[in-house]
Order: sequence, then structure tokens, then C-alpha cells
Amino acid sequence: MKKWLWLLVCSLFLVSCNSQSIIDWVDFVKINGNHYERIYSGIIADSASIGEKIGEVKFKVADHVNDVDYKTKEGDAAFWEKGTKVFAIQGEPEFAAIQTKDEINGYAIYHEVSEKQTFRGKYKDIEKDSINQIDIYKEGKDNHPVLIHTISEKQEIQDLTQILKEGKTNSSFNPNTTQGDPITYRLAFYTEEPIAYTFPLFFDGEQWYWIPWDTDLLSDEVERFVTEK
Repeated sequence: MKKWLWLLVCSLFLVSCNSQSIIDWVDFVKINGNHYERIYSGIIADSASIGEKIGEVKFKVADHVNDVDYKTKEGDAAFWEKGTKVFAIQGEPEFAAIQTKDEINGYAIYHEVSEKQTFRGKYKDIEKDSINQIDIYKEGKDNHPVLIHTISEKQEIQDLTQILKEGKTNSSFNPNTTQGDPITYRLAFYTEEPIAYTFPLFFDGEQWYWIPWDTDLLSDEVERFVTEK
């Protein structure tokens, strides 16, 4: 083979190898034939609700699969390493949980994706009168949430939820970042259900705002609830 032809073949090979797609994976796990996806507005309310092991991860697709036509199979997970255990949640067959120190109460929550199963994960979906506790977390080192305040008195719960209710939706709001990133908090709303709701709260030095689904601007009254105690 002529040298120039050999170089052309090698060049095409390298281009082919380097043209593989980088896939932006959704955080999923496939166990027992069911496809589960991570829900970031849900946390386990009490680790006592964690049930039996229903399977474990067999293959981590992120960093290993670049084929956009790849068909996920039993035991696949987007980001979890091989051997990661997947647990049931008692009384909630459409949910699954994976233990992690990075999430409030120690578990990442997954919901089955199907035509029959839809997770209602917006703040508006919570029955406000059923809220019996609100925990407030502040982002700590390595993005780990640190509990700074628990609200369990009915009047305080009502006062805070009223402030949140009065928030003004502003989809085009841009926080002030001249002094750095906004301070990040998380509000966790507990009812009698095994799954609690959680949503981010921010302060950019001038404006309090949170994201129950869209961006809502809040009054400064919310500050008294996030004072570390």
C-alpha cells in the first residue's frame, strides 16, 4: 500500500474513533424490567421506610457507552457503579432508593417511568394542611446539605407556607452574582407519606428566591426561618 493511502486510511480511522457522541445521560437505573429515573424533588422521609433489596447495578453506562442507539438492559445505571444496591420503599411499589451520603436522609429516590406512573413532584401538588414538619438545610462543603433549622409548630409552618404562597413568579429573573454564587438552601416538606418533597431556596445578597417549579421571588420575611439555630 502506498504511504499516502496508508496515512489516509489511518486518518479516517482516527476521525471515526474520535467522532463518537458524548451522551448526556438521565440519572436512571433499570431493575427487574422496570426503568426508574431520579426525582430531585423527592427524598425519603424516614429511612425506616426503606424496604428489601430488589436488585443491584451490573453496569455503569456513563463514561463507557457513547453509542446513541444503545439499548439499556437489566442492571444498567447511568452513574452508579457496579454492585450498587437498589432498595424498595415500603408501601410505594413505583419507587426505588439507592443509599448515598450526598442526599438528605441518606437515599436518592427513583420513580418508575411508565404510562401509568407519574410522579407529582411540584410544590403545588402538596396538600399544605398535611405538612407536619419543614426542615431547612444549607449547602455545606462538597455540596452536602447541613440541617440548620426544623419547623414543627403548626403556626410557624403556616407562616412560612404563607410567605412562599405570596412569592411572585419571575421566569426571567437573574440573580446578582457580582459577589459570587448565591447562598443555597433546601426546604424539605414532610407529611405522613414516606416520600417528602424538597426544593431549593437561594439568597444572592439582595433577593430571596426559590424554585418550586418556576422561579418565585420571596419577601425578606423568609430570612427569619433560615437563621441557623
